Amino acid sequence: MLVAFYSEFIVNSISNIIASGTISTTFVSLILLLIIRNATKYVIVVTVAYKDKISLVINIAIKSSIQIALLVLPFIIILG
Repeated sequence: MLVAFYSEFIVNSISNIIASGTISTTFVSLILLLIIRNATKYVIVVTVAYKDKISLVINIAIKSSIQIALLVLPFIIILG
């Protein structure tokens, strides 16, 4: 229930910011939403680590690192 409330709050806030013209839709879709998505992942990691499930924390960290590497590698090849 709390997640639904926060999601609705974030969507309304983003809609208001885009409507006011302060931030472009491209910036929101490419940068801001990814930051929010990763923030929720980090909250989950901290919660799981607090419950002493270190193997799951390491698994999430490795998968996040691989995901970032697969995203950045094509840009490095193109720019390099």
